[in-house]
Amino acid sequence: MSTKGIPMEDKLETIISAAQKRFGLYGAEKTTMREIASDLHMSKASLYYYFKDKENLYAAVIRKEQIEFLKKLEKEIRTVADPASSLRKYALTRLSYFRTLLNLSRIRLPSSSGLKPEIVNSMSDFREEEKRLIMKVLEKGKEIGQFTFHDTSRTATLFLDLLRGLRSGFINDKNFLVIDDNEYEMLSEKVTDITEIFVKGMMYK
Repeated sequence: MSTKGIPMEDKLETIISAAQKRFGLYGAEKTTMREIASDLHMSKASLYYYFKDKENLYAAVIRKEQIEFLKKLEKEIRTVADPASSLRKYALTRLSYFRTLLNLSRIRLPSSSGLKPEIVNSMSDFREEEKRLIMKVLEKGKEIGQFTFHDTSRTATLFLDLLRGLRSGFINDKNFLVIDDNEYEMLSEKVTDITEIFVKGMMYK
């Protein structure tokens, strides 16, 4: 992959995409700027012209995956009119995307301690953006008389904490990131069960 003759904006995207692949395969700790530059057929000095250090580039990769993740989730829940069904689809779609976006998944592991402030801030913003998506679904359910709850923000936070907790606990118990098809099926069943309990708990009796 070469970046020669590519416009500035496209060149940045090309660099981020190349870094995304290498970070996804080997993790940020085991990846060097020299390796990324080699993948792009450019000098390490040229790479540093666009990104001041590896952490800055990793933050850009994480943000790329966050944007992709949120766009896909929003698109998925827009296709479902029923709020309860939207939450069910959201939970499983969320799990599916986290399986493929390895960099976004990896920074939730214990080994990701000591993250740079730009990554921490990005994750904080990401959590708020994801919560806003859930709040829209909850508010719609309340408006049409399907759900009953007292605080939209707290309810959305609780739902996301449940999903995050299930996934993080499962992966942390394994001590490594990738899960096979059987393990993914087991985790999907748990996500389905907890979502069903949550949704039924909000419904008008």
